[in-house]
Amino acid sequence: MSVRRPRLLLHICCAPDATSVFERLKDRFEVTGLFYNPQIEPMEEYERRLAETKRVAEAMGFELIVGSYDLDLWKEATRGLETEPEKGRRCEVCYLFRLEETAKVASEKGFDYFTSTLSVSPHKSFDWLQGMGQALSAKYGVKFLAEDFKKDEGFKRSLEWSEKLHLYRQDYCGCLPSSEARKRVLAEQQESYEQFAADLRACRTCEDFLDPAVIFEGGANRPLMIIGQAPGRHELASLRPFSGPAGRKLWSWFVDLGYEEDYIRANAYITAVAKCYPGLGPSGKDDAPPSSRQKKNCLPWLEAEFSHARPKLLVLIGSIAAKTILGKDAGMKLVGEKIQKRIWGRKVFVLVMPHSSGLNRWPQMPVNKPRFERALALLGEELKRYL
Repeated sequence: MSVRRPRLLLHICCAPDATSVFERLKDRFEVTGLFYNPQIEPMEEYERRLAETKRVAEAMGFELIVGSYDLDLWKEATRGLETEPEKGRRCEVCYLFRLEETAKVASEKGFDYFTSTLSVSPHKSFDWLQGMGQALSAKYGVKFLAEDFKKDEGFKRSLEWSEKLHLYRQDYCGCLPSSEARKRVLAEQQESYEQFAADLRACRTCEDFLDPAVIFEGGANRPLMIIGQAPGRHELASLRPFSGPAGRKLWSWFVDLGYEEDYIRANAYITAVAKCYPGLGPSGKDDAPPSSRQKKNCLPWLEAEFSHARPKLLVLIGSIAAKTILGKDAGMKLVGEKIQKRIWGRKVFVLVMPHSSGLNRWPQMPVNKPRFERALALLGEELKRYL
């Protein structure tokens, strides 16, 4: 005869955190989720996070209870704490507000245990939760499961599940004060970027062998970053990256995937290994690739661009971009693969695409065509996640 697993009510703050916690608990408990987060603003954000949590519950196979959305009640509980910093008194009150509702529902519905996914985040205090949980356990007569779910790579596992299920990952905790704090940070980062961009445009390091016009496009905090090899004659005339024939081919890929050029430009950081036109090649007909000296001079700028852009998806166009970013052994053999790599201190997903100027040759080779088709399919999947 099988032994009954104790029933546990799991407060869920967001879909990604629910994944690794449920995975850890499902063999020991009969888990039911409770989505109770009335602090989330605006309503569109609340509905998006709820929809993602419902999707996780269905995918992983657990029942989900949806608590009431009473924003006024939460605001009353945190009145006077609006200007508290993150991890301050307002956050502590918010923890207790949601955890107490979880304990109350657990008591009313006859659960044996209650706990919360809040401890998965490296930004959340397990000590707060443990103390609150023990006090609420005594008040409502339900055991509190005191586990720090970020331990044993719990947060890393939630990232892996998010990747597998293509989950939305929010960039602020949920309440309006945290959203406003996030906006202030973003504004400061954009201001810092604009100063950097002015410095980059003024660069004349290669003036002794080029007539530089520094060409790039973007801003701080762009989910997508596209890196080519160098501006060509058309880019030199327009002062915009990927504005010539190769650029038109590149934008046609995005159009085929459902994204117009203007939309991609508005949401991406677009640059190249070399920032200035390298000149004509030996034949006098085609644009030259960047020289070793030019690539060396531009590399610190490229690293700084990456640091300001903070991309989640990096698309490398052509072998020069691939080898510059991923190492000399990288190249077209990576077309059709998705790579996760730490680049200049930041983890990012990377796709390598063939240079659009050579598409009349490269994809027509029988061995390359399926890889190119796979690369486009991967690009479409990743754009859905990040744009």
